[in-house]
Amino acid sequence: MNCKICNNPSKKIFEKIILQKYNCSYYKCTSCDFVQTDDAIWLKEAYDSAITSLDIGLLYRNNKLTKEVSRMIDSLFPEAKILLDFAGGYGNFVRLMRDIGYNFYRQDTYCENLFAKHFDIKDIKETKFDVVTGFEVLEHLNNPLAEIEEIFRYSEHAIFSTELIPLTNEEIENWIYIAQETGQHIAFYSPKAMEIIAKKFNKNYYCKDNHLHIFTTKTFDSNQIKYALKGITCKRYLFGLIKKRIKKYKISRESLQANDYLLLKKILNS
Repeated sequence: MNCKICNNPSKKIFEKIILQKYNCSYYKCTSCDFVQTDDAIWLKEAYDSAITSLDIGLLYRNNKLTKEVSRMIDSLFPEAKILLDFAGGYGNFVRLMRDIGYNFYRQDTYCENLFAKHFDIKDIKETKFDVVTGFEVLEHLNNPLAEIEEIFRYSEHAIFSTELIPLTNEEIENWIYIAQETGQHIAFYSPKAMEIIAKKFNKNYYCKDNHLHIFTTKTFDSNQIKYALKGITCKRYLFGLIKKRIKKYKISRESLQANDYLLLKKILNS
């Protein structure tokens, strides 16, 4: 089996039973360390419910991401006006971000929009966005490069969340992220695999705290990334010597909740 990221040979490292019935081998690339499963013949069954009952961290994760991503947008992409959450699930994140003033819309082919109705990609004419986000998406991709290319069609700047693989094969085998009970996690990324993806799509790649991943045409220095989650920017100025100035960076935003309420009321009464 060849790697889906770099096309080099992959070596079997362990087996698992998927959905308590399908025997599945896991393969690790000999070059970039990307880990993939056998051909995922169980995917249709795995997505009988788009969001599994095991995802008990869904609400906690969305609340945490709301704080982290709002700071990243303000410090790294302050010019962003309209944003898209790709594979946005029930719409929790979009609703939370709109409530604090970020003009987010949701995209998801497989999951019902419960919390951000009428703020879906199908509700607007825009096909390009200033930033696209995709949280806990990459590990679900059966054809990662093709599907990531689709995501990049929406924006040249993307923020993803996914956990990078542990260091040893034994740790990977016992990793909670494998989630063989659900069968939905079929792709697992190493730092090198992420760098290869960035190069293929002419992006710069930055990782924050091992779980947030930025692909962008912008160039940031290490301090900008380091302070991004704290809502702080670090800029360089040249006055004979290079000096660093670090400042708190928070864009003043008004909640979209009231306007959204009036819009939804108008739609319901039309």
